[in-house]
Amino acid sequence: MKSLFYSVIIDLLRGKGKIQLEKFENSEGTGLEKYLSPISVWALSFGCAVGWGAFVMPGTTFLPIAGPLGTALGIAIGAVVMLIIGMNYHYLMNRYPNSGGALTYTIKTFGYDHGFLNSWFLVLVYVAIVWANATALVLIGRNLLGDVFQFGFHYKILDYDVYFGEALLSIVFIVVFGCICIFGKQIARVLQTIFALILFGGIVVCFVMVMSKHEGGLGTFSPAFANGGRHPFSQIFGIVALAPWAFVGFESVSHSVEEFKFPVKKTIFLILAALVTSALSYIMLSEIAVAFIPAGYDNWSSYIDDIGNLNGLKSLPVFYNTSYAVGRYALVLMVTTVLSGILTGLIGHFIAASRLIYAMSKEKILPKWFSVVNKHGVPQNAMLFLMVVSVFIPFFGRTAIGWIVDVTTIGATIVYGYTSAVAYVLSKRRGDKRTRITGLIGLIVSIGFFIYFMAFSAGAMSTESYLILAIWGILGFVYFRYVFSKDTEKRFGKSTVVWLGLLFLIFFTSLMWVRQATNNMTNKVVTNISNHYETLYLDSVGETDEYLDAQMNAANHLMTRNSIIQMVIIVAGLGIMFNIYTIMSKREKALEVEKVKAEENSKAKTIFLSNMSHDIRTPMNAIIGYINIAEHEENGEKELREYLGKIKNSSHHLLALINDVLEMSRIESGRMDLEPIEVDLKKTLDEVKDMFASQMERKNIDFIVDASHIRNRYVYCDKNRLNRVLLNLISNAYKFTPEDGVVSVTAWEINDAQDGYGRYELRVKDSGIGMSEEFAAKVFDAFERERTSTVSGIQGTGLGMAITKNIIDLMGGTIEVNTAPDCGTEFVIKVKFKLLDKPEEASGEAGGTAETVGSNEEKNIDFSKMRLLLVDDMEINREIAEMLLEELGFTIETAENGKEALDKVAASTPGYYDVVLMDIQMPVMDGYTATENIRKLDNNKLANIPIVAMTANAFSEDVKKAKDTGMNAHIAKPIDIDNVVNTLKDVLG
Repeated sequence: MKSLFYSVIIDLLRGKGKIQLEKFENSEGTGLEKYLSPISVWALSFGCAVGWGAFVMPGTTFLPIAGPLGTALGIAIGAVVMLIIGMNYHYLMNRYPNSGGALTYTIKTFGYDHGFLNSWFLVLVYVAIVWANATALVLIGRNLLGDVFQFGFHYKILDYDVYFGEALLSIVFIVVFGCICIFGKQIARVLQTIFALILFGGIVVCFVMVMSKHEGGLGTFSPAFANGGRHPFSQIFGIVALAPWAFVGFESVSHSVEEFKFPVKKTIFLILAALVTSALSYIMLSEIAVAFIPAGYDNWSSYIDDIGNLNGLKSLPVFYNTSYAVGRYALVLMVTTVLSGILTGLIGHFIAASRLIYAMSKEKILPKWFSVVNKHGVPQNAMLFLMVVSVFIPFFGRTAIGWIVDVTTIGATIVYGYTSAVAYVLSKRRGDKRTRITGLIGLIVSIGFFIYFMAFSAGAMSTESYLILAIWGILGFVYFRYVFSKDTEKRFGKSTVVWLGLLFLIFFTSLMWVRQATNNMTNKVVTNISNHYETLYLDSVGETDEYLDAQMNAANHLMTRNSIIQMVIIVAGLGIMFNIYTIMSKREKALEVEKVKAEENSKAKTIFLSNMSHDIRTPMNAIIGYINIAEHEENGEKELREYLGKIKNSSHHLLALINDVLEMSRIESGRMDLEPIEVDLKKTLDEVKDMFASQMERKNIDFIVDASHIRNRYVYCDKNRLNRVLLNLISNAYKFTPEDGVVSVTAWEINDAQDGYGRYELRVKDSGIGMSEEFAAKVFDAFERERTSTVSGIQGTGLGMAITKNIIDLMGGTIEVNTAPDCGTEFVIKVKFKLLDKPEEASGEAGGTAETVGSNEEKNIDFSKMRLLLVDDMEINREIAEMLLEELGFTIETAENGKEALDKVAASTPGYYDVVLMDIQMPVMDGYTATENIRKLDNNKLANIPIVAMTANAFSEDVKKAKDTGMNAHIAKPIDIDNVVNTLKDVLG
């Protein structure tokens, strides 16, 4: 087993052992496996609840508090209280059958802040019990085997002797059973069950044998309650209050619900069985402790009071009386039983703690590394972490571990309180009266236990335990601060009450620590002074004064030290709390800002939809209206052509609106990028002039384009975007300028070239109607148009200027407007472009339209001798395209999807099809995939058939993707027949 452990560590360091990156990334999909039977679940619950303490506590705690009868009654009542809390667990396990137990319940109901606090204390509870059981092996060795393991180096911590041999004994058990839990899950289950049966069976056998040898009747058990003047009811309550400590761990099965091989609803019977057997174990062991009284003592009370002065078996009443009754086999029986109790606690809490850590990781409280599940269905990294941390604990001594174990009572009451509160809230919502009652009782009892242990149970917790609890709270603050800072999903930091409560707990526990430390110091000083006076001689008055001064100085030093520690704890708690609160406040302010933005976005969305509705319905109204007129009236050819012309114009306006909306969507989502190419600015302006010349002439507008002031005409820029800007500005100038007006476009190079860049100023000026000052301030906002009687008849999308402004911003330039009503408008653009190193090589033709169209017009291609394969999944699209293409002379064949097109091309002979018009988005096989498969055909001539995309995917990246896929050209829908003709001439020429 030791070699197995080392091999696992080596594999981890080398990246082997199935804990590599891909396994880590897929850990959430692996999950826990079902392997626990009902008897295994009972063994987990019982084994975690009863451990080493059950054999020691009767003599050290139970009997001194309440005596034999008071202990039995208190344990029984405590078991009933735990059963009520167990019923709450059962209710929640059925509702949330996941690993995590109280962590999951709390998160689902109260949120992640409460879940963090809950799990922070619960993980300490389970880990501390693992440490307590591991170090208890040393106590067995000392009390039953003497100094067998006391070898190697030796030192003292808090008056506790630490030997290397004893520490090694604990480490071996931690490593061996940790590895069993990791790699032998089924073995761990079987061992847990066997050890639990041996534990309970051994206790029963010991009890029966001791009682069979018992003589003297009930008189031996007198007095029934403890001496000291406390009322029996108070003594019984003292035992009941220990229930969270005595039975803690019975709920550990809630962390393994995902691993149950049976219906969760049966768990209540297993919890009941575990609590009953646990209570019987505590009661039987307590009665064994008073069954026989060693010689020299009047009754059990005088014997128990003197235990602190005894050594060996007599210092352990349960062991002594069993040995007395059983004889020479007592040692074997007791060692076997006690060892089973230790190992059930070790295995059970290893399993419970690892599942809790696994759940904390799944909830992103701990790093994702902890949620790795190995091929055995075990959270391996969580278990490995527990092992690594635990192997160092035996070197700190049993005394220090005892302080940490004390804290488990507080941790358990916090967790039980949360669980009961969740059960109460959920049952109240669902109208479950029974669970509502048990939830309320569990909550009240848990609060009572917490207050009792924190404030009224003197001696129940050691002085140092209060300090450890305060420090654990500070560490919780620190770690929560870390988790909070990494919380990108904003799940934490929503409950200030939780952190105020934790801050109060830190303050209160530090105060209790100072109070008890002061009491201990005072008692020590008083005892020292009293002892000094008892040995005082008449001639040593001076020495007495010095002694008193020394005692007072020591007391003053101790109080100062404790005050400083308390101050540090309080300041640290306040500082971290303030820091967390500051972050919370910033997040809340950010949320408020986001809320305002969301409201503004919602308002903008409403305005957008309103404008869209208006702007879409306007051309649609014209289209539908003229179609109705054409259908229901007897019109001549002239009227019909007029109606069709108006329908065509409205359709173009609708298409322009859709294109503008899509362009704005791309801009706002940050998906529009510039594509710089080599451009001749003068040539670009000349092309724009040619494009608008005929329109301006028809309206008798004096149209001037002047680029004579450009010195460096060859630049890198996005020609298509620059054209879009110029087209938007010039078309607006044209629309808003009356007949006989003036529209001028001038370009200047305003500075000499610097750093390889030229700085340019473009001005588009008109003598039109101008704009008001109010509208000019928002002319670049989307959907803004000045609503005046003058422009009410002018169509526009209201997006052109917003698109223009965004393009200029993307180019790193500026755009301004100078205007006034009836005084015209001038737009001034300032932008810089990178200059070409070799101007003579710049063609400026990329993306140009004038020469391309001209060259196509010169081509004379007879389409009537060509066969075209039209691929489109929409029947109406095929019909329209088929009619238009047949008018051009093509012979048309169709396909409904890419797969059908691929099959037809593959089955054809070379030259049968001259060209393929391919849609993109289609069922069965899309256009891209079909094109790629055609290009892979074995016949080169078929593989190189011209393919043209004809699709509504019309963005520049869609054109690029079509070309990258292997298509020869791209035609955007809706179909522009002139564009179709020109493209097909290019492809087929």
